[in-house]
Amino acid sequence: MNLQPTKPEVSDQMIADHPEAPATQQFFQTWQHAVRLAGPRYFGIEHHNDINLALSKWDLCPDVPLIDTAIGAMSHGEQVFLAALVSFYNDETGGRLLQRVGVHGLADFGLLDSRRRYLIANLIIHYNGW
Repeated sequence: MNLQPTKPEVSDQMIADHPEAPATQQFFQTWQHAVRLAGPRYFGIEHHNDINLALSKWDLCPDVPLIDTAIGAMSHGEQVFLAALVSFYNDETGGRLLQRVGVHGLADFGLLDSRRRYLIANLIIHYNGW
């Protein structure tokens, strides 16, 4: 078994990075990063720079019909990440998408690269409902 040194708790690091940001603002800032990574077109945004014009998460809602159509042609990591993002917006629709792409539990998020895992973890910590 290969045991690596433990790192500070993810939540501790995130809080240390942004101690002044309330949960709602931290969620929104992380959401903007996630939208950039997932692809702005899936959130009604044509250009990456337009993400900065959003004032709230409501300006960056997932385009579920587009995602539902396009998700089959994506890599598995892209599918899982995008389906997870949809689940923050709508748990039932996101849950169906997660099942469709083969996610059976939280451990399946371990297949994502560290950047996507970090964003999902940060969204979970700061999520207070859509």
